[in-house]
Amino acid sequence: MAAVETEAETMEVWNRETVPTVMKIVSTRLPQRDLISLLLVSPSILRNLISHPSLWLVLDFHEMNNAGDRLVAALSLSRYQNVKHINLEFARDIEDKHLEIVKSKCGHSVKNIEVLNLNGCQKISDVGIDLITYNSPILKVFSIYWNVRVSDLGIRNLVKNCKLVIDLNLSGCKNVTDESSKLIAESYPGLQHLNLTRCIKLTDKGLQMILAKCSSLQSLNLYALSSFTDIAYKKISLLIHLQFLDLCGAQNLSDDGLSCIAKCKNLTSLNLTWCVRITDQGVLTVAQGCRSLEFLSLFGIIGVTDKSLEALSSFCSNTITTLDVNGCIGIKRRSRDELLQLFPKLKCFKVHS
Repeated sequence: MAAVETEAETMEVWNRETVPTVMKIVSTRLPQRDLISLLLVSPSILRNLISHPSLWLVLDFHEMNNAGDRLVAALSLSRYQNVKHINLEFARDIEDKHLEIVKSKCGHSVKNIEVLNLNGCQKISDVGIDLITYNSPILKVFSIYWNVRVSDLGIRNLVKNCKLVIDLNLSGCKNVTDESSKLIAESYPGLQHLNLTRCIKLTDKGLQMILAKCSSLQSLNLYALSSFTDIAYKKISLLIHLQFLDLCGAQNLSDDGLSCIAKCKNLTSLNLTWCVRITDQGVLTVAQGCRSLEFLSLFGIIGVTDKSLEALSSFCSNTITTLDVNGCIGIKRRSRDELLQLFPKLKCFKVHS
């Protein structure tokens, strides 16, 4: 009898102390979908998991169907009232109507959101941006890649509702104009990361406004924007904290403009793919000015020769790990072995395929 009682007491301690501790450790390493599945295992596990608020700070519906209904249902639950990160990247069936419900019925649940990913959610409009950010004053990271419905009105709604954004991704938002640039420049002087890939309506004037006022930028993506000129590119030199710069397709960038960019001494990643006006002269200034470079692509630039590699090797041989000179027909010493002689830490020889 005593043995039975001892065993029962041991099991009680196990269930009361050991199981909850183990569940908390394990659950923090599980994807959200698996974590939710665990809730169905038993009432005790349900109670245990829900008692840990730190487990319910992320809502991840990326690539899911019925994402709009799922979002509303989740934010209606008490355990998600302190959610900080919502990921709806390429989620399906998410529209403005769902965000209207979030604003009207679940506004208290999004007040602590810091990260919001709406990449590929093409049914969300400028109005939707206003609805989902209306109750999220401390939002810091906002991404809405590949949404052609977004216009300057959407950006106006964002800056009106969210004053603390430091990471903004508008890649593929082809209808934003210099008006959005002005709003970003005036509202987010502390911006650290900005992606304007394929925002084709932007001009030198708009980019200059951002460069003049967003001096904290560490990452700037201007991929596939061929209309900018040296007038704007020279202002990149104002970004003393810049580490990442993507200028792929900058057809108007000259050696003169690149020499100004080379003043960004903290650059570690520079993409000059298809910057067809660049020559050895421009690369030399980069080699001399950006001595922390780890990533450099010169892909497709026919105006550079072996002199560029020699200059880069003289100043950056101890840092460069990725170098793409494919398509640079003026460079003769571009075999794997020859490049390794110049750059012993080189690990990646091709960025573009």
